[in-house]
Amino acid sequence: MPPKNYLTNEYIKYINERACDPIWRMGALAALKQNWYDILLVSQTGLIHFHGNGDTGWEHILNRHSYYSFANQFGKGAQANPSKFTGSSIPIHDFVNVADDIYANGKVDLKPHTEGEMFIKYQGKSFRFVGSNGETRDFNLILYRGTKIVHSLYPKKDIEGNRPKKILENLSRDQNLTSAEKILVSEILTVRLPYINRNNIQRYIIILRINLNTQRGNIHIQTNLPNGDPYFCTSKVMEFGAKLTFMEVHTGSIEFTRFLNGLGLTDLTAIEKVIKDIEKQVFSQIA
Repeated sequence: MPPKNYLTNEYIKYINERACDPIWRMGALAALKQNWYDILLVSQTGLIHFHGNGDTGWEHILNRHSYYSFANQFGKGAQANPSKFTGSSIPIHDFVNVADDIYANGKVDLKPHTEGEMFIKYQGKSFRFVGSNGETRDFNLILYRGTKIVHSLYPKKDIEGNRPKKILENLSRDQNLTSAEKILVSEILTVRLPYINRNNIQRYIIILRINLNTQRGNIHIQTNLPNGDPYFCTSKVMEFGAKLTFMEVHTGSIEFTRFLNGLGLTDLTAIEKVIKDIEKQVFSQIA
């Protein structure tokens, strides 16, 4: 795996020096970005929030812990199934307030960590997030060691607790590659949901073929070789219902858009178990 793009000592020095300027305590008014290591704001407790990238800072938090994030994740446990904020979360409110609560009232986690020399972990509770209704939840706050620079922030468990859990360690459903196709005069809508590996190769494609007249569909699984070439297709794995009409699809209505976006949150555990069996029974023998 490529090395993580964390803050270097030079970037940390740069951020600490710039954070002394009172402008950064003006919140969103100071949220201009030119570089990924630019400061976003400085909180009431002095925590320094910066824009970040996929490995650290706010972009990292959003990619892993935003309810609607479809960033590809691999591995086991929390690595593959990162905990999520609520679907109504407002980062400029939630991230800042929760982080302040954990920093001010939480405790340092003294358990050994593989990156413990670089980061320090705080654990604590907060209710200052959208949708809490005054109920506190457990959160983890990760700072660059010896600084107040926020590396990451996340709830200990999914706050809403209704997202499907990922069971494929080395594959990820790539929502960004989801596609839909309908021939103009046909009543059949075909939707493709690719699963990629760590090398961005499409290994499996879940194919939904929906009859818009009957609003019923079948699911098929296209299996590709490790190099991405098509290998075989498992036909009609299961049936399902889809509340879509010909006109909604033909006009590209909001209902059609909602259907496609909702596929990213659809529980496909049963299908993924079939994929897991194919990996074990077919490709373990090829290897």
